[in-house]
Amino acid sequence: MTTSQRVTGARPGGRSARVRAAVQAATLGELAAAGYADLTIEAVAERAGVHRTTVYRRWPNKRSLVLAALLDQTGDQVPIPDTGDLRRDLSLLGQAIDSYLSRPQVHTLQATMVADRPGSSELSDVRTQLWADRLRQAQAIPRRAIQRGELAADTDPAAVIDMLVGPIYLRRFIQGRPMTATEIDNLATRVVAAFTPRLSPGPTAPGKPGLPAAARCSRLTDRPWGRSSSPR
Repeated sequence: MTTSQRVTGARPGGRSARVRAAVQAATLGELAAAGYADLTIEAVAERAGVHRTTVYRRWPNKRSLVLAALLDQTGDQVPIPDTGDLRRDLSLLGQAIDSYLSRPQVHTLQATMVADRPGSSELSDVRTQLWADRLRQAQAIPRRAIQRGELAADTDPAAVIDMLVGPIYLRRFIQGRPMTATEIDNLATRVVAAFTPRLSPGPTAPGKPGLPAAARCSRLTDRPWGRSSSPR
């Protein structure tokens, strides 16, 4: 059972699925057009072509309605890949996220979720739960990599996903320069490299049995800004 199904309490399939799809599409349309503060269940029902009691039976309030619609949308359009290879999974996830964000309605929805009227604690709660759910699902990628031995057991799955997703959002929404498919693929490679530092042969680091001393500075020496530019 998905998170959105737990929110709605509805069973998938048949007429219920058709009504749910129509109402959730109408919810996203109203959210993009009016913003969260001005969205009403009556307007959603009218846009969906159903009676408002039909909406209230499934979603008792605006918060649950909007959250379920957003969870379903992102779950359908940003699937969590499982190819058995960490770098490939991260690349596919990054491509799916950027493709999702490129859609005009989604771009508007993202702006609405961030920039709606200040002081809306209800909207903040929706945003927090939406992100928590999506990040929890995405963290399955590094968790599986840990189980396969691709990542160390103490790797923070949230940090892996943050490092992937952050630049994609920055480039698209802040800099206005969406990443290309090649750039996202290269980003996935850099994320994997950051969490799997190369261990060079050498003397053991003090206090770190079995860990070559070179590993202590691998994250710096692997980056251009970690090298000294002064002549030796």
